[in-house]
Amino acid sequence: MIKFVYSEEFLKYKEISHPESPERIESIINYLKKKGDFQFVKPSPCNEDDLLLVHTPELIKKVKNNSFFDPDCPNIPNIFHYACLSAGAAIIASEISLEGEIGFSLARPPGHHAGRNNIGGFCYFNNMAIAVKKLLFKNYRVAVLDIDGHHGNGTEEILKGEENVIYVSIHQFPAYPGTGKYSFENCYNFPLPPFSSSKKYLESFDKALEIIKNFSPDIIGISCGFDTYIDDPLLELSLTETDYYVLGKKISSLFKKTFFILEGGYHISKIGNLFYCFISGLLYSSETGVSK
Repeated sequence: MIKFVYSEEFLKYKEISHPESPERIESIINYLKKKGDFQFVKPSPCNEDDLLLVHTPELIKKVKNNSFFDPDCPNIPNIFHYACLSAGAAIIASEISLEGEIGFSLARPPGHHAGRNNIGGFCYFNNMAIAVKKLLFKNYRVAVLDIDGHHGNGTEEILKGEENVIYVSIHQFPAYPGTGKYSFENCYNFPLPPFSSSKKYLESFDKALEIIKNFSPDIIGISCGFDTYIDDPLLELSLTETDYYVLGKKISSLFKKTFFILEGGYHISKIGNLFYCFISGLLYSSETGVSK
């Protein structure tokens, strides 16, 4: 069973011509409603104590007061509320997974480029890192798998050297943000050159899953992006609808408590179908050969 953490508030802000648009999530929601009777859970905003687990007071103040400038992160009225609501959705998704179901945060803005003291890459607060820190305080062993096509430099910065957590990322390199070429400490990076085949991607994915299996986490958090799609306008990777289904099946075969946070994916007319292919694979049990 998947519970999608979602609020219509995520559709209420927009910057003209910006690729991180409400239409991304709207396309996914419309596709889900067309395909089945899925369960949705409303999030509530995280509090400032949650933010302080991973961010500096200076960054929080800048976002709260709209006193920042970044060409990729629009200075939108009330963006602090939307960013806190997105982080809150990530926390709820992780809590759902602890209860034995799959929590999937369908929220915006995304988060994996936000560092301790910086916004960037459409991200204001690091949703995944906040959820993970709360899990670590409860003494869970956590693996983070980042399958967005861009390297999650913010998540890596925040979680590097942290005990009882690993960060594993598969991403295009070179590409924004220019990090993720090397692995170090508890951070495992699989950089792929532009136009890498889906076969090459899946080979790296299998290696990433092997690292996670060996780590033996209590729970896995997945930063899930769909900008690895072959026709995504921001990257040059090669995944197809079938590949997303396969990724979902491979994740399902880990048989671990798992939660998901939506990151990127910018092909508006395709993202709904890509998302549905992914969760169809996710809901497939490789052990029994039937849907969960």
